[in-house]
Amino acid sequence: MQVMRERILSGAKLALKFLFSFGILFYMVSTGRLDLAVVKRGFSEVHLLGASVGLVLMAMFFSLYRWRLLLGGLSLAYPFSEVVRYGMIGAFFNTTMPGAVSGDLIKAWYIVSDYKGQKKTPVLASILLDRVFGVFGLVIVSASPLFLNWNQVWSVPELRQLAWAVLALFIGVIFFFAYILLSVWGPLRFMRAKMVGLENNKFGKIFLDAYDSWISYGEQPMVLVKALGLSVLTHVCIVLVVILCSRALGDGQIAPFQYFLLVPMGLLTTAIPIAPAGLGVGHVAFAALFSLAGSSHGAEIFTMLVTIQILLNLTGIRDCDLHLQLRHSFALLSRTYMYLPQQIHHYE
Repeated sequence: MQVMRERILSGAKLALKFLFSFGILFYMVSTGRLDLAVVKRGFSEVHLLGASVGLVLMAMFFSLYRWRLLLGGLSLAYPFSEVVRYGMIGAFFNTTMPGAVSGDLIKAWYIVSDYKGQKKTPVLASILLDRVFGVFGLVIVSASPLFLNWNQVWSVPELRQLAWAVLALFIGVIFFFAYILLSVWGPLRFMRAKMVGLENNKFGKIFLDAYDSWISYGEQPMVLVKALGLSVLTHVCIVLVVILCSRALGDGQIAPFQYFLLVPMGLLTTAIPIAPAGLGVGHVAFAALFSLAGSSHGAEIFTMLVTIQILLNLTGIRDCDLHLQLRHSFALLSRTYMYLPQQIHHYE
């Protein structure tokens, strides 16, 4: 009975998130904040659409190769074909579950299920670190205009407050890398020794295993540098896609450096676990951010971007058909939220 109640509650929460997301979309369309006629006109620019699809595919390749690099840093040798398979499974569920990072949970579930004889904590740590590097790439791309176009950014009052937030995030990225690279030195090494008591606790041991996996990258700084470079390339591709979508809509009001400042911050909001593929939340964020630069087409631009991503992400269904045949997809989505920690512990 308790399990049934938890399933019903989990399903209800998932349904509410979908309703909230599509409620936002309905409101934006009905009030004219999202003009679907403008979006249709944008998709009629076939040459720009084709270039956008190519750039998204390139971004997906960089992202998958980054994860393979991080796996290799933990001595986990997966063929690139397997990395692509699991990556596309994650991309598919990013499209069908609330939040743009929800597919990571499913991706972890599949790996844990397929490799029962292998210790799973490093794999899970690599997935989490891969997501962290994705965020770091967004921050660095967003921070680049602060250093390359300093006067132009800080001279616009509407952008100044956003610039301070980006600068704070950039400092956080530097701190993280400094901590990883110096983790075997003096005080930081002593801090790890003080954590030994956590091994007596189940969750404490999982935390320490993940922590040690992360810290081990300090001995391979080039892995971190390459992963960060791939993250930057990934998000540069996405910013270029947004620029092409903007051009397709006939929106020429925004300077190139403003795209690099605004788009990564908008993409960060899609990680909020409310809507599938960031729908609704992403529309509101892009509309608000682009309005800072004088554009009224932020929501339409995000619609074009997310449509391209969704169509490509849906190809991941071919890699997870076995589980979808064994269970209804909705049940898999809801149970993953409830049972992933238990599954990981079971196979540990």
